[in-house]
Amino acid sequence: MLMLTRISLVVFIFSQQVLSLEQPLDQNHFGQITFDSEKPSIESWISCFPDCFSEGNDSIELNNDSRTFLKILNSMSESPSSYLMTSKRAGDDFEIIYNATRNSNEISQITFKKSEESDFLEVIVRSHNQIALEIDLEKLLSEEDIYGLGGIYNGTWLVRVDDQGTENLTSLSEIKIDSGSWVGARTRFWSFLISSPNQKLSINEINTSSSKLVISSMSLDGFHKFKLYFGPLNTKQLTQLDSKLSDLMYSALWDWLRQLCFFIEWIFVWLLSMTGNPGFSILFLACMLKVIIFPLNQIAERLQDDVNEIQSSLQPKINEIKKVFSGEEANQKIMKLYKDKNISPFYSMKSLFGFLIQIPIFIAVFDVLGESIYLMNEPFLFIDDLSKPDRWVLLPIFIPFFGPSFNLLPLCMMIISMLSAFLYYDRNLSSDLLNNQKRNLYFMSLLFFVLLFTFPSGMVLYWTASNILQVLQMQIKKALQ
Repeated sequence: MLMLTRISLVVFIFSQQVLSLEQPLDQNHFGQITFDSEKPSIESWISCFPDCFSEGNDSIELNNDSRTFLKILNSMSESPSSYLMTSKRAGDDFEIIYNATRNSNEISQITFKKSEESDFLEVIVRSHNQIALEIDLEKLLSEEDIYGLGGIYNGTWLVRVDDQGTENLTSLSEIKIDSGSWVGARTRFWSFLISSPNQKLSINEINTSSSKLVISSMSLDGFHKFKLYFGPLNTKQLTQLDSKLSDLMYSALWDWLRQLCFFIEWIFVWLLSMTGNPGFSILFLACMLKVIIFPLNQIAERLQDDVNEIQSSLQPKINEIKKVFSGEEANQKIMKLYKDKNISPFYSMKSLFGFLIQIPIFIAVFDVLGESIYLMNEPFLFIDDLSKPDRWVLLPIFIPFFGPSFNLLPLCMMIISMLSAFLYYDRNLSSDLLNNQKRNLYFMSLLFFVLLFTFPSGMVLYWTASNILQVLQMQIKKALQ
């Protein structure tokens, strides 16, 4: 009796494994992807960051409620119909097969495959004729709703990624896509991309306003093979998928500046792994970068001190010359003064060195924090989402350029910058030159308030922290003098 029970148990387990490989037609949900049981189509596709199993993850869904985001078209630009779906599944691996029920169909079979080890969805279309894939992602990829200058992060862009890098697709003319290259659409944090591992493709329709692409494919052996990626724009994940895809990150910058971005991103991700809080990681990032560029800033400050000292000694004499002389004669007198003092007329250019040091860091940090999916939906203090303006108070009216909310963090940044200007002191400058310098700093504080008012709060938080460190550094320097 015991032996019979064991045999029955083995038979039962074996039968369940077999059934798991041949799913009934009404079971068409496979993890984060759901397929249509009546026609070869994806009903919905959910992508998550960092994954779909962690608590508090971020997700986005492509679905066909409003439009079909991916169509497979035959040579007559018609969607195939009259297909029978079967499915096979083993663990998280699955294979969906649509077989044509009529011999007249140009496309005899369509297969969707995915394995646990890959983030790609493989698509194999069996047809000896030309086929096409139509991508229509209008309003389906999650976009931003930021006003003012921060609106540069809004929208969906059609892109191509190949060995030469990344470019936005805007031309309506036919574009060739080499095997192994990628084409698709991206937003600030998400992307939907297609590649063919063994054949060349061509794009014969581009509509940037509706984020639509039509990609044609020819295959000599009758098997059109594609890889589909739908997921977050994250350097580590993209590099693991395909080294070329990392070109999607910071693609608008020169290559040397992109490398600086990757270095700063590496520091930020390391700090995030240590703190577990993106807000604190931004504050520590500001501190670390101050330490890293401190030697260069010291050189820049010495050059600025030299310029201020020369300017303080020359300015009174230049003012006297301008009182007595004018026009060309005044210029000649001033040039003679430079010559007598053995000073180049371009001596003030030395002060630009400090400015040029900070500009690449400024651009790189802002790009890293602007494109960092780690900040998406992450709160910090009074900020609900570090990837967007803090929106401290909703306004009863809409203000052009500034939007419908008041953002507190840019105001804090401006106050700290103005405090820095008020406390600014340089013993090498005369009273008049010092006041002029302070007025320029006040103006810059107001300008940055306007420019950064609608930028993502993570970026403004970094600049605010950097300004606080600058004030502390300036006060320490003043005390030591």
